[in-house]
Amino acid sequence: MRWIATTLCAACGAALLVAARALDVRWFDRHVLLPWYYPWAPTGVSDVRVAAAVCGVVLLALAWPLGRGLARSSLAGWLRISLAIVLGLATSEVVLRFKEHGTPYWRSLKLEFLFGREDPRFGWVLLPSRTTVLGPKKRRTSYAIDAWGDRAASDAGAPDPELPSLIVSGESIAVGHGVPYEETFAAHMGKDLGLQVVHAYLRLDDALARLKRPAAVVTTFVPVMLSRNVQDYRARLVLRDGALALVPPAHRFLARLRLRDLFVNELPYMSETDLRDSMQLTAAVLRETARTARAHGAEPLFAIFSIGADRALDEHAEAFIVRALFVEQRLPFALIDVHPAELIVGDGHPGPEAHHRIAQVLEGTLRARTSRAQ
Repeated sequence: MRWIATTLCAACGAALLVAARALDVRWFDRHVLLPWYYPWAPTGVSDVRVAAAVCGVVLLALAWPLGRGLARSSLAGWLRISLAIVLGLATSEVVLRFKEHGTPYWRSLKLEFLFGREDPRFGWVLLPSRTTVLGPKKRRTSYAIDAWGDRAASDAGAPDPELPSLIVSGESIAVGHGVPYEETFAAHMGKDLGLQVVHAYLRLDDALARLKRPAAVVTTFVPVMLSRNVQDYRARLVLRDGALALVPPAHRFLARLRLRDLFVNELPYMSETDLRDSMQLTAAVLRETARTARAHGAEPLFAIFSIGADRALDEHAEAFIVRALFVEQRLPFALIDVHPAELIVGDGHPGPEAHHRIAQVLEGTLRARTSRAQ
């Protein structure tokens, strides 16, 4: 027992030292920051490496005395340790559920849960025909949702299926998080291009089926969607034999545990295998998005956002993601660098100036593509 315990401690210490050597900025960008954080800021990488190295050295130094102490423990001692671990996990589960109302507190403050509801098909949808005001006192934002369940200038009425339309789908930047509707890039584009704006969000198929004259589909993308696409607390798409299939939320006993939810859905790390699987799934979703738009006579365009100064593709940390998902699949895209000064203070989403510039870039790209097609 002494040798087994000593070997385990030493092995853990050695593993931490190897990890400290491997956890450089490139690894951190690929497995943590890009697929999990927006906006990402590669700070604290050196601190993580130092902590891993220190823990590794401590475990190696204490391997022999720890092994000797563990070997001397009686059966009753091991049972007490096991019982303490079980009780600790049970207590953690109770604390995590304290005063929650069906949705874990670490998820309940997300924008979609503040003026939307869970949906068995889409994961969540916005509540139709109502206006919700959210945000800090100094920057209150009004979110009007029309009868189709899309953000609009007013919560009264719905889009006209007969009008030429621009459909905008995607995530929080697409919805115009923190920005008045009239200052969103979608509203600017609709005005400049003379198109009715329809925010499809998750329901692109439904929106295209309702509209008779869709002109273009703009879909926003940020790398953090790689982690969101595989979270199983909600309905989601998966790949089965190369085809997309909709599956319900995970519902087995373990899936309902808050500890499991934190570890599986919220732990900010993607292994190389998880990253590869998510890239394949996301690639299929993007292909299907473009195919669906073209099938309805609309021009597809993907808007990719990156925080930082204007720079070439290869100078972006997310270049490998853009190349795999868009360049290699020959999907039309515009890579837009959002300057840090253009972000909403204390929020991280693009502000009004950024939305105006985003609209100009996307309009120029769309005009260039349509003129070439003609």
